[in-house]
Amino acid sequence: MPMWKWIARGLGLPAFAAGALAAAYAAGPPLGSGGVAPLDIRAVTVPLNRSDPSADRVGRLRYLGGIDLSSSDIRFGGLSGMLWEPACNRLLVVSDTGIWVALETLEEGDLLRGIRSAWIAPLLDDKGNARTSKVDADAESLARTADGATWVFFEQRHRGERYPGLTACTPETLATAPDLEFVPDVAKDWPRNGGMEAVATNGDRIVAISEEAPGKTGGRMGFSSERGQSILTFDWQNPDGHSPSAMDQLDGDTMLVLHRRVGLLTGFTVVLSEGRPGVPGDVPRELARLAAPYTVDNMEALAVRKEGERRFVYMLSDNNFIPLQRTILLKFELLPEK
Repeated sequence: MPMWKWIARGLGLPAFAAGALAAAYAAGPPLGSGGVAPLDIRAVTVPLNRSDPSADRVGRLRYLGGIDLSSSDIRFGGLSGMLWEPACNRLLVVSDTGIWVALETLEEGDLLRGIRSAWIAPLLDDKGNARTSKVDADAESLARTADGATWVFFEQRHRGERYPGLTACTPETLATAPDLEFVPDVAKDWPRNGGMEAVATNGDRIVAISEEAPGKTGGRMGFSSERGQSILTFDWQNPDGHSPSAMDQLDGDTMLVLHRRVGLLTGFTVVLSEGRPGVPGDVPRELARLAAPYTVDNMEALAVRKEGERRFVYMLSDNNFIPLQRTILLKFELLPEK
């Protein structure tokens, strides 16, 4: 389902308002263009709970700061997938309009305070060109395999594309073209706008959960695959009425999966779950739920940062280039289970 319809339905917008939302979504920004360049980013800090600025806990998450991001560059927005780069402490981000964004966060101790520097570049196709259509540019998730390659997963035309050597640590590598395309047979019947929203890797094993393809238990069909091996489909149990939007490896086969929902009375809500997708008999566990008055938006990207025994979690929202929404980056620490 196109995002504007999803938002309009969830918010119960009247026909004229839904039409305006559709027009804004359809107009959109230009697709990725130009070369690798510095990006001017403005960051305004936000509280975890608007009604209680001192609050710093939600479920098993401890809040370590959040920022509302904006830029004068009209290409900035639609951010939909994210990776943490431990070699340089930066975030690699992809948008669903065909751009890369590299973010070097400004942190004081563990606290997220702003953005120190940023870069922007077009997401190149296999011929080394910027993408010229939304169908070809609709990137939804990122993953990195053990060989260091960065994978981008797309919806509308469901596939993964491999970018060797691409990293936010060296911004000029954002101009890398993909060298391999992966099209899973299991995705052939997925709806155009219900693709690989949540993808992560465990070494060379790719694990993906689609947004809308129905599973046997009310979850979503996904797959796991190792090169040269067959694809395994499995069910993933979503929290009540939520759809998966992002995933990252926590440890071993255990993944963190971010889910979102929008409703007339609740606005956006997100649920963070822990589980082992594809492991028979595994039941996901809810770790945290964010809804108003907590700061939350259309959270579509998730990245896990590992520092010794500690695990930090970054969440990022996709503003869909709609004035009703924002680009928000939140940082948490995942606390040990009591």
